[in-house]
Amino acid sequence: MGRKKSSKVAAVVASLLLGCAVQSEPSLGASSALVGAPAFERIDIAEITGTAFVVAGNVVGNPRPEIVASGFGTFGFGPFGPIIPAAGTVTLFQNAQPGNAPNGQIANWDPTTIVAESDGITIPNRPTLADVDGDGDVDVIVPAGYFFDSFGGQARGSLTWWESRGNGKRWIRHDLVTGSAFSYHSVLFADFDGDGVADVVSVAEDAGNPSSANDDRVELQLFRGLGGATFAAPVKVADGGGALLEAYDVDGDGRLDVVSPQFFGPVAGQPFVPPFARGASVASFVWFRNEGGGAFTRFAIGTAQGPGFSIVPAPNLLGDGVTRWIATNHTNPNVAFPPFALYPRPSVYELTPGADPTQPWAVRTLSAPNDFPVTGGVGQASPGAAVAGDLDDDGRLDIAVSGDGSRAVYWMQQQPDGTFVTEALPDSVGFGQSGGPVILDLNRSGTNEVVFGSFDQNALSIWSH
Repeated sequence: MGRKKSSKVAAVVASLLLGCAVQSEPSLGASSALVGAPAFERIDIAEITGTAFVVAGNVVGNPRPEIVASGFGTFGFGPFGPIIPAAGTVTLFQNAQPGNAPNGQIANWDPTTIVAESDGITIPNRPTLADVDGDGDVDVIVPAGYFFDSFGGQARGSLTWWESRGNGKRWIRHDLVTGSAFSYHSVLFADFDGDGVADVVSVAEDAGNPSSANDDRVELQLFRGLGGATFAAPVKVADGGGALLEAYDVDGDGRLDVVSPQFFGPVAGQPFVPPFARGASVASFVWFRNEGGGAFTRFAIGTAQGPGFSIVPAPNLLGDGVTRWIATNHTNPNVAFPPFALYPRPSVYELTPGADPTQPWAVRTLSAPNDFPVTGGVGQASPGAAVAGDLDDDGRLDIAVSGDGSRAVYWMQQQPDGTFVTEALPDSVGFGQSGGPVILDLNRSGTNEVVFGSFDQNALSIWSH
């Protein structure tokens, strides 16, 4: 969900939803009517207070995917800013049509509560679906927390996993960490230290004083798997990183690395360092090379894109077998003073590693300069998260993008020459700060849908064609 740093006080609500001179890059996006575009229809499938992050996958014994969505709850406002809800929710949605025949309906979904408000999880962020206990059932790992908690004298960050029982009808809570001053926004579940037991990796963020960009604590943490679905206390293994992580073997050495945007503090908040002089500590996007045994080394991916929001792999993006990465920054051109005025415009990027991935990767700007028009000043920014998938059934990968501060959600249609054209999805004006996106065939019809959650409208929505 959208996040803004300074002035942090004015940006708190946007930051919960989810600088530099601009280096010269080719901009191959264009804003025009899409040719041969499908007619999308918005279908609202649930109302969730403070809808936040959305993921999907096969959670129960059904060939159709399920949807899992978190909700932050109801915000209040006091004399010093927003009043953070004490607890949020995580809900599983299962297609309501009985049987497993293809081409089923997608408008009706049966909810099952995984995390209730009574569980006291403050700001549940992006869930991870994984069989944590190895019993064949898919469990749900829930990172949570508010990254300004320490400034208010609180510590509500947590990382819990929820054991599936009865084919996803009952969920049992297990705590990895609670009462932390750090917030956790996403987790990775895999064997990172090479001992044959799956670990948990996350970035811990403590943004400190809302008026300062220099007191942030951001670190990559490893929760070593001990066997029996238990984990050691978190250990810092590197500085920096950001909210939405990806596990990927970047250097092809057989070990899973960590790829991450960087947003907070000196890791991405120092706009006065020229791009050619930027290292990993002030890069927009980074990767952590897995050295084995639980050791990691950070390297810069992109150094001049401003605050990094998301970065995801896109295998065979251009049809040539090469895995490229889709990334978004999170900026606002309406603000005329530093550091905001020094950041690039809101953009979607393609990042491609070279022969030596420890050197900054090749950058191509996929969006046009005005594709994501931000509404409002400090506290709003665009775009949000993005993901690649075929949305128009032409065999080419397109991109779905959360507009966040531009108040809509978008899709970028890939053209035959590998460029992209951006348009807002219908009926998405005012959708606002949004979680997801997920691109997936939800009803085994052979055609992908795209799913977003809207914090502004408390909606969980599907766009289908």
